[in-house]
Amino acid sequence: MRQIIFLCGLGCTRSAWAEQAQDVAVLLSADRPQIWRAIWQNWSSEIAVIALALLLLGLSFVVYLWRTNRRLRHLTQLSGEAQTSLELAAAAFNSEVGMVVTDEFTRIRRANSAMATLLGYTQNELVGQSTLLLRSAAIEKGTLRAIWAEVRSHGRWQGELTCRHRDGHDVPCMVTVASVRNPAIGLHGYVGSFADISRQKKAQEEIRQLAYYDPLTLLPNRRMFLEALRTTMRTALQNGTLAGVMFIDLDHFKNLNDAHGHSVGDQLLTLMAQRLQLLVGPDDLAARLGGDEFVVMLPHLDTGEERAMAQTMLLAERIHQALLAPFELDTPSNFGIHAQALRYTCSGSIGVALFGLVDEPLTEVLKRADVAMYQSKQDGRNLIRQYDPVAQKSLNDRMALSHDLNVALHDGQLKLLYQLQVDAHDQAVGAECLLRWQHPRRGTVSPVEFIPLAEESGAIVAMGDWVMRSACITLARWACDRALCQLTLSVNVSPRQFAESDFVARVAGILAETGARPKYLRLEVTEGIVMQDTQEVIAKMSELCALGLSFSIDDFGTGYSSLSYMQMLPLAELKIDKAFVNDLTTSHRSEAIVKAIISLGHSMGIIVVSEGVETRAQKDRLLSMGCTLLQGYLIARPIECAELETLVVSRHGALVASQFSS
Repeated sequence: MRQIIFLCGLGCTRSAWAEQAQDVAVLLSADRPQIWRAIWQNWSSEIAVIALALLLLGLSFVVYLWRTNRRLRHLTQLSGEAQTSLELAAAAFNSEVGMVVTDEFTRIRRANSAMATLLGYTQNELVGQSTLLLRSAAIEKGTLRAIWAEVRSHGRWQGELTCRHRDGHDVPCMVTVASVRNPAIGLHGYVGSFADISRQKKAQEEIRQLAYYDPLTLLPNRRMFLEALRTTMRTALQNGTLAGVMFIDLDHFKNLNDAHGHSVGDQLLTLMAQRLQLLVGPDDLAARLGGDEFVVMLPHLDTGEERAMAQTMLLAERIHQALLAPFELDTPSNFGIHAQALRYTCSGSIGVALFGLVDEPLTEVLKRADVAMYQSKQDGRNLIRQYDPVAQKSLNDRMALSHDLNVALHDGQLKLLYQLQVDAHDQAVGAECLLRWQHPRRGTVSPVEFIPLAEESGAIVAMGDWVMRSACITLARWACDRALCQLTLSVNVSPRQFAESDFVARVAGILAETGARPKYLRLEVTEGIVMQDTQEVIAKMSELCALGLSFSIDDFGTGYSSLSYMQMLPLAELKIDKAFVNDLTTSHRSEAIVKAIISLGHSMGIIVVSEGVETRAQKDRLLSMGCTLLQGYLIARPIECAELETLVVSRHGALVASQFSS
């Protein structure tokens, strides 16, 4: 009841307190239901206000509790994210990737140990420094400006950048720069990560070196040259300027390799490359195409063709003269050490061509330079030749002929003719097999024209085997004919054919296959074969002689004549070249040479055959000098095998060639 009185009192004013007190006293004297009814009648408005106030207070308290709980959850989430960020930052700063955190002025506020190790500093030495400390001097101007522009516009930049180590050397890095902004707390700065890519760059450089550079001379290789040529052609065409290219081929390089080994040849190629690099300009390109072939490209020449060619020819002449200066080469001894220096004089054939004013395939540019170089070799080597359309036509014809030659043997276009050899008594003692080509469109092609082609292409090996087999088949057939059984057959063997590693085995196989008697087969070789590798040649000739056949030196006196090899080689015959016989009756020098050859043959017990006998005077003079056998148009022209057999039987009767009898 006291509480009721207290609550009622709250709604009363101090002036009405006495009156209200009297009413309360009256209520207290009444029963309980009446009391509550009276209270509600007298204080209902006050009770409603109090109830509303309590309701609002309760609602406010509930809202307060809800907002407090929400804030606690948000703070808990932020705390978790912050913890995660701290853990990530700690992990990043403890990683092997270098990291720095800078302020808005790019002053380093923090650097991890990996960053310090990467550039050779301590962490304390980096803190407070500007990031300019990290920049290499090799960075091009404008690079950093472009990087910061990217960061400002996109908030991030990533790429390769060269940093500077404390000791001054450059360190290639993969760099990421990101801006950090937090307006709420006024934070503004940058975070950078630096990964050392030195190993990757080194591996890339090694791959590039292998792909684009010759490992022996360190010059650009064919692949790099072709890419540079393609770029130069495009640039020259756009600018309306000319460019030049020259092909350089070392003369007789194979002879050096054969005589002293490939290691000595490699020395020459290396020294040649060094000389080229000293001669070409900073914008020019010297490259090795392969073997002993080099190329030089001049990208920036005059717009006038004559002036551009003059500029190219000037450099070509300097290179030509540099080639002629002797090279000092180390030659190995039999004990595996360098015995002495070889002073080697080299020469080169150079072809020059221009390009740039017209749009054309890259192969056309190369073809012109190659044609010019080929013309240099055709004209005698050790020369410089400019591209000539006439030479191009000649080369095209030669290539077409070479292609036709590859099918000539298969299609039966090749045939053998035989030229008779007689002794001093005009008795037939043998014949030489002469290869002829009857082209389906060109008619008869001279051996002077197609034999060099066969040598270059390698077709001479198959052709030589065919001639050898045909001759042996003929000898086997003659063995059954009393009138022909004593005739010998001479077969020419080319240097390329003789150099084949299985040449001896192939000859032995042909003899066994055909059943020919080896004693009547004579192989004619040139002096050039002996100069390849004397010891190997002697060994191979000895193996063949052991089979029963014999050897003749063809065109004696016109090649690398040396009396030193005469005493070592198993020779049965010398053939005097036609050039000496032609002038025999008109030149004392030719007569003296022929006389010396005949005297040499007699003193060594070797048969001497004179080729190219065309007049009676030549024949009489040769016989008077003691020449053993004669061959030439005066004796008989080259004829078919059947004609030769008829001629021998009808003209000479029974053959007597006792000097060949065993």
